[in-house]
Amino acid sequence: MKRRLFKITSIVFIALGLLTYSCADLVVENLVEPDSSKALANPSDLMNLAGGAFRTFHNAMQEYDGPALAMITMADQGTCSWGNAAMNDLSSEPRAGYVNNLTYPYFPVVEHPWGETYAAISAVNDVLRAIEEKGVEIGDDGEDTKMTQAWSYFVSGAAHGYLGLIFDQGNIIKWDTDLETLTLSPWQDLISASLEMLDQAIALCAANTFTVPENWMAGDVYTSAELGALASSYAARILAYSSRNKAQNEAIDWSKVLAYAQNGIEKPLSPMLGINYDWYDYYMVYQIYPGWGRTDHRIINIMDNDYPSRWPNDNATWNTADGLDPGEATSDDARLLSDYEYMADQAFRPERGFYHFSHYRFQRYDWLIAEHWYGTGNKPSFLVWENEMLEAEALVRTGNVAGAVAILNDPDGARKLRGGLPDVTATDAAKVLLRIYDEKDVECMDTGVGVGFFDMRRNDRLQSGTILHFPVPATELEIIQEPVYTIGGAPDGENVSMGSWTGYDGLTSPPK
Repeated sequence: MKRRLFKITSIVFIALGLLTYSCADLVVENLVEPDSSKALANPSDLMNLAGGAFRTFHNAMQEYDGPALAMITMADQGTCSWGNAAMNDLSSEPRAGYVNNLTYPYFPVVEHPWGETYAAISAVNDVLRAIEEKGVEIGDDGEDTKMTQAWSYFVSGAAHGYLGLIFDQGNIIKWDTDLETLTLSPWQDLISASLEMLDQAIALCAANTFTVPENWMAGDVYTSAELGALASSYAARILAYSSRNKAQNEAIDWSKVLAYAQNGIEKPLSPMLGINYDWYDYYMVYQIYPGWGRTDHRIINIMDNDYPSRWPNDNATWNTADGLDPGEATSDDARLLSDYEYMADQAFRPERGFYHFSHYRFQRYDWLIAEHWYGTGNKPSFLVWENEMLEAEALVRTGNVAGAVAILNDPDGARKLRGGLPDVTATDAAKVLLRIYDEKDVECMDTGVGVGFFDMRRNDRLQSGTILHFPVPATELEIIQEPVYTIGGAPDGENVSMGSWTGYDGLTSPPK
């Protein structure tokens, strides 16, 4: 465990810019730890450490070298035949597992989010330790102590939650965790720890009045009430999306999800991207950049139910009335024209599978990349409408279908305001749930990492053979002297999907 202790403590210095390391460095003795305690005794240093932690976590989640690009293709929400970030490998048909090996070109898909998320956790843990254990006060006469404390619990809670959403297991590291006894815990325990810490953040926000520094949230000012609402929305998101299959999803405490969502955000989490605050959303950039990702026909079929939900595997046998390429789709949903661009030609490599082909790309956020390819402007990663859809789903699952329909039909909601769609008249719970998932697929495209993937996963709609989560990075397993493993192989409903999806046109994936 000695090498494990060094790795965790060394992350603190990375956040401070005081130390860099390579894999080989992990076996040496940590000689700079005493300097860490001196640096972190300074309240201004503690604020700086806390202030950058959410950016570290958020950038890692929305990063190119992360799971977001692979997840959107695995969910048949986006499509891409390029190999980058394991998009092609993990969305191939038939599906394949993840290669958990340092030599695998797309090993950063697991290594980067794991390391950066734990860096964020380590940073706020040092802050919480100074406050909780050492009684350090922050700001003039301690006026920023409660704010920094609430913020740190929020960051740690969100970070632990996403580790539980993405990986099959991980370390639960609270500020008072004994690193000498640290062991890997299953994803269910990571989710529970996440909610516990988010609840602590919510309680501190409710009991205190403060304002979060704008540079902590990329130019946006959050009051204590707004931070509490954001923590509530993250809790709703994490709990609702945690299940690996339909049975687990139905067993969730949906009354708890409902309570979180009803106390959730009233403004989107929409950080200012670019060099001014050092926030980036490369997941979105690569997904929409011309020549890269496209929108899967499954999403177009939601808006135009007669449009083929799959590109034919032989590039010829279309399920249209005349058997020909359908051309442009048509829809009563105004977002088909505002958010999605028709492309007559294909850019992908046919030898990698015609099923990757699509006539559409997502254009809603094109203005972000008009000036700089990395995106400049406020880009949402958590829409208020997503929170509303979480509330609507929780209402259905707690017996209030009419309440969910009222949210869908809200004239100020995205479905009506942006889509211009007629009222939902369904009263059947299953049909209303489908409308909710359709709304999220269309409206929440390219926002938060994995939204579409998590929804498909928990409803057994991911193609059979799709991995349901990622393994702990091989480098981490070697450090703690645990066997290196991968995830893939025969579908079991726990690690690998046993499911499928069917479009409104009757086509299924995988094809039957």
